Amino acid sequence: MDDELLDLFGAVANGLHARLQGLTVLDELGLAPFQARTLSLIARYPGCSQQALSTSTGRDKAQVARAIKELETRGLITRQAHRRDWRAQSLSVTLEGKQASKLLLRHRAQAGADMLQDLNLKEREVLRCALSKMRARLGANGCLTASQNS
Repeated sequence: MDDELLDLFGAVANGLHARLQGLTVLDELGLAPFQARTLSLIARYPGCSQQALSTSTGRDKAQVARAIKELETRGLITRQAHRRDWRAQSLSVTLEGKQASKLLLRHRAQAGADMLQDLNLKEREVLRCALSKMRARLGANGCLTASQNS
């Protein structure tokens, strides 16, 4: 039974990942999937650091740095010295970045709604609770939180 659950979980995760990477809005915005993900995270967690993004996405610092540099060059994000740590930089979206991230979020939400359409509210709440427990068991290190923004 556990093998079947793990296989189902992997298939759902892979399917959602593929759906998000294939969004037509990525071409419209001229963004690679990881750049779009990075922009969306910065928009949802303003003031986050490169290190927090690296931890959250599971990507190495160099990959995150390249995505940040490209987003900054395109005028979608800005960097400022972190309030508490002069070695770190706080990342924020520009007005153009905010508009792009809102568009990305709408398409992401639609992909999620399509995936969850056959689940009723009770089933969604059970799923949310179960996934939260699994994430906690795995460790919350991969998640950006408001505390990382301070």
